[in-house]
Amino acid sequence: MAVKRQLILTLAFTFTSWLPVIAHAENFYKEAVIIGGYSDKDGWVGKKDMMLKNSVGFEYYRKFSDEYGDFLTLDLQMRLAYDSTEDSQDAFGIEIHNAWLEYKLGLGKSIRLGHFDPAFGLEPVLDTHGTLLQTLASKNIGFKKDWGIGYKGLLVDFDYQIAAGLGSGMGIRKKDDNFLLTGRISTPQTKDTQIGLSFLYGQTLQSSQSWTIPAPDLVSNKSIRKKRIGVDFQCPLGLFDFKAEIATGDNDGKTVAGGLAEVGYTVPEQQNLRLKMQTMYWSNEWEEKNACDLIVAPVIEYKLSSVTTVRLGYFHDIYSSSDEDKMVVLQFYYFGL
Repeated sequence: MAVKRQLILTLAFTFTSWLPVIAHAENFYKEAVIIGGYSDKDGWVGKKDMMLKNSVGFEYYRKFSDEYGDFLTLDLQMRLAYDSTEDSQDAFGIEIHNAWLEYKLGLGKSIRLGHFDPAFGLEPVLDTHGTLLQTLASKNIGFKKDWGIGYKGLLVDFDYQIAAGLGSGMGIRKKDDNFLLTGRISTPQTKDTQIGLSFLYGQTLQSSQSWTIPAPDLVSNKSIRKKRIGVDFQCPLGLFDFKAEIATGDNDGKTVAGGLAEVGYTVPEQQNLRLKMQTMYWSNEWEEKNACDLIVAPVIEYKLSSVTTVRLGYFHDIYSSSDEDKMVVLQFYYFGL
């Protein structure tokens, strides 16, 4: 345990001391998340789910070009995070979110290698990195990003992407033949109304923590065989925007299903103020009516500036497979040069 703690302290020192050196580089963005709230179940909390905790980090995003235009894109996004629910010696970790290279093969065609979104559902086309409201990805797949290789292309009037990954999420683990294959075909992302159809097959590992360093603990040494099919939808509705997704399949032969619907509204007289309402349902055992979660979550967002946003959310777990919960969360989010 002492060795593990020393490793984290060393990496944390390296992480923070490295930032000033590259902070002046072009396309280097700094990030800070300050979050806190109160839960009926857990009392005072310093995080929202596994993926959103108090943290500092950066994103380095760069396109490489030649005389013919862009041919290579690099994205590296990391956080030093603090998990208030862990013991003090295990509370810090380094999260590697985006860590990929994408090589352009031609018009609408590219190949990607590294850590990125599996090709399933809304997650690959939305930026939920720092938002309180999330997609189905964490409940459905078990994580938002995976290590692997992906391909994007065009099929007549449709966009499509496929990916092959480890099926281990944030960590790089190989256990019990884990792997993950995903695919999504959709109407063009340039259209206001978008519809996507997704498929998933694999054996995934479930981790207790959401960071990459140190290696997260596994919930089980056994991988979970997963099969999924999903549909997602986005469209404007007058002054509102609407998005939804549903997914169903099985985990080791047990039927799973879920969905979400979200409505967003930007106040016309105050463009910095945005209101959102999301309902999310998920069941890991469809036949067992008690093994499900139903959450209703209104969120208020206000942009203090182009780089800072304050969010206040209320999450009511109306029906839960464990204890019902009510949580109020306040978040300050900074992301800018």
